[in-house]
This record gives sequence, structure tokens and C-alpha cells, in this order.
Amino acid sequence: MPTPRPDPSSQDHARGELHGQVAVVTGAGSGIGRAIAELLAVHGAHVVGVDRRKEPLTDLVESIAASGGSAAFMTVDVAEAESVERCISASRENHGSLDILVNCAGVIVPPTPIAEFDVRSFDYIMGVNVKGVFLCMRYALPIMINQGRGVVLNIGSVTSVKTMADLGPYAASKRAVTALTRAAALEVGPQGVRVNELLPGPTLTRMVTGPVDAQTGAVASFASKVPLGRVSLPAEQAEAALFLVSARSAYVNGASLLVDGGLAWA
Repeated sequence: MPTPRPDPSSQDHARGELHGQVAVVTGAGSGIGRAIAELLAVHGAHVVGVDRRKEPLTDLVESIAASGGSAAFMTVDVAEAESVERCISASRENHGSLDILVNCAGVIVPPTPIAEFDVRSFDYIMGVNVKGVFLCMRYALPIMINQGRGVVLNIGSVTSVKTMADLGPYAASKRAVTALTRAAALEVGPQGVRVNELLPGPTLTRMVTGPVDAQTGAVASFASKVPLGRVSLPAEQAEAALFLVSARSAYVNGASLLVDGGLAWA
């Protein structure tokens, strides 16, 4: 019998399908990361929000608590090994387990041809988008292996599937995330740990569409390229993430799930 889906509006988080699980979500301060953190909390997980900035994390934790959920936060630079190791270790020690890791921290720079791309910007993108994912998995996977259970969800991008001009370094970083995801899935699947990837299309976040006062043109431009005729909302990406980290996807491992409105094939 399928597991009944909890009502997202319910205040009874204790009965959620993720009740008793500890979820570390990087990039939780805004955008898709925040939407995922909030939804996992709605479904009963204790969420540890991770970001470089304290202010949005404080707001996240207060928001989750106000709706009856449970959350904490840690300020972390995911590109620094010592910072990540402290975060992962503290999450397990403070909360008893590490059941879910969502690697959503990511950066992008304005579209630029490779021939003109700044080398420092390239290093920055690779440091956060690739090294950050590697480091979080490097320190979380041994804990999950020891537990005999755990789920990792890496947030990639449709650009790793659909080639686009002027986004080469960003797309390369996200394709690297795909490689890390699939290799890890093979390595830790036998130990009861699943590793999957979510590939969002254009989503209404500040990182993708820019400042609020400039979003109208950016959104229209992206929407015109998507077969569904619109960009995604962060909440829609969060719903897909919930599926991939929950028991609903218990037989899914090493997968890359496109949630892009069909853009990859347009």
C-alpha cells in the first residue's frame, strides 16, 4: 500500500514521512535550497540549514519553528575542507544521525564566452559547485555507511544535459556533479546509501533571474525557451527533491531527474 502523503499545510510535523530524520541542506539560505529545507521540515525532518551567510539562515530557522518544525543552522564555506568536516561532524554529534544530505550550494556568473572568461571566476565556480559537493559527500558518506543507511541528493542543472553558449564553465561544473553522483551511487549503494541528482531548469531565484527589479525580462527570456512556457518555482523543485530523499524513491539510485519543463529537449 502506498505511503499516504502528509498534508503540507499540516502543523503536525511529528507525523511526517521524514519524522526522526536529520537532513543537512547546503545553500539553504535562499532559492531552491531554502524551499527544500522548508519542505523537508514540513514532512518531519530536523533540518540543519547551511550557508555562508548567517542572516538568511536565522530567518529560515525562525520560519520553520513558527510553523511547528525543527531546525538549526551552521555558517559554512563548502569549498573549505575543515569548515565542511566540522559541519558534518557536528550535525551527526548534535542530532544523533545524518540521514539526508542535500548539496544545493552553488554559484553562477553572468553568461560569458570561454574565450573571455575570467580565470578567477572559473576557479570560483569549480570551488563551490564541484569541490563543495565533493567535500560534503567525502565527510557525510562514511557516517552514512557506518549507519547502514542514508540519502544524498546533489543539485545539478539542465545545463549539464543541454549545451548552451556562454555557460561553458558553469555547465562543466554541473556535469562534474553528475559524474560524482553516479560514481558515489555505485560505491555506496551496497552499504544501503542512495545517491541521486536533481537537474532543475530555469527557476525563479535571484541567482538565475537576477535582482527583483530585473526579473521580468529575464523570466520572459527563459520562459520563451521552455516548452511549458514558464520558469519553475523553487517549491516545484523542492517537491521533486522530497521524492528523491524519501522512501518513495527507495529503488532509485544513481539517477539524474530533470525538472525543467522539457527544456533539455527543446
